[in-house]
Amino acid sequence: MHYFVGLGKIFFIAIMRIFCRKSKYIVFESYPECGGSPWMIYKELIARGFLKKNELVWAVDKLYKNKDVSVKTVPFFGDLSIRERIKRHWILFHAKLIVDSNRYINKINSRTFRLYTQHGSPIKKVFDYTFQLHNVDGVLSLSDEMSILERRIWPSAKESFQILGYPSNDALFERIDLHRNGFWKKCMENEIKFNKIVGWFPTFRQHRKHEASRSNVCFPFGVPLLKLKGDFELINVLLKKKNVLLVIQIHHAQADNFPKQNYSNIVLVSPSLKQEMNISNANLMSNFDALITDYSGAYHEYLLLNRPIALSIDDYDEYAKNPGFSIDYFDLIKGVYLKDTSDLVHFIEDVANGVDSAKDEREKSMRRIHKYIDGQSTKRVVDFLIEKAKL
Repeated sequence: MHYFVGLGKIFFIAIMRIFCRKSKYIVFESYPECGGSPWMIYKELIARGFLKKNELVWAVDKLYKNKDVSVKTVPFFGDLSIRERIKRHWILFHAKLIVDSNRYINKINSRTFRLYTQHGSPIKKVFDYTFQLHNVDGVLSLSDEMSILERRIWPSAKESFQILGYPSNDALFERIDLHRNGFWKKCMENEIKFNKIVGWFPTFRQHRKHEASRSNVCFPFGVPLLKLKGDFELINVLLKKKNVLLVIQIHHAQADNFPKQNYSNIVLVSPSLKQEMNISNANLMSNFDALITDYSGAYHEYLLLNRPIALSIDDYDEYAKNPGFSIDYFDLIKGVYLKDTSDLVHFIEDVANGVDSAKDEREKSMRRIHKYIDGQSTKRVVDFLIEKAKL
């Protein structure tokens, strides 16, 4: 059976070669769908008129429901029919350019240029993932120091790293007022004007689909530090007293175990609402006066805003064992370290009072991680693609 399947694949590719006259497709991939750096590149190419002479398509999961009819989506992932698989191969064979960021799309035509944009700078060990990168012509990086690190993590990329910055970070410099556009009003029952907004972006520990955990530590409500419902109530009292809003975005892969209870000053961001209002992670971050994260690439992004960052490390010892780190964490990742709820209380109080105690150390990390702090990465990347991919 495998023999005949192999022959069929060879025959199909041969037919495509015969009918292949000109590459016309530009294929984009991101997860969540239609976002991240590929989305920024997509918009810039359209703004420069590339839609007139190319077909721009998004490779998406079969179950994805596209709400924007102006964006062409094609099922690439999931339980595809034979017809859908043929269409996917046809597009890939005729692709002039592939821009992927999460679910790898390996090129099947040597004339195709593939740019891997990454979807977050490396902190944790993900070698089982990075070793599957395969054939790529360019990989985006943030700085010389980061690219040296990434050469060890992405062995198949070799000398393909391009220090141009991440286009997704450009949105940090284009602030959308989420109060004015009604986003916060839709997030909570009684919206008020807060003195400060603190965001919380934890990475995932327990996967919502897979039994295998990223970490041996299980937080009962999906976020570090707060292990009892009483902890949420304690923090909410402080937030209310200081007129501070705490905005929590659970990682898209994290098991859905956040407490189903309304708090006056704690709000859980809905992925569907973000999609409905076309709000990216960067749009959210630009509205935060401070960020709490842990071992997430969100740290690298928020650094560009030069605002207070706290890092929950209450499970550091266990996380260092499984999955482990690809960097010297405490050497590169600087901020206010949170080991328990009392540390979290002090950080919230500092933010409310305008205190940024880790500013100097954090700025040193920012200069090591980011070569560009100008919000122009999309332009640099598209200029690079026009030249190298011969668009």
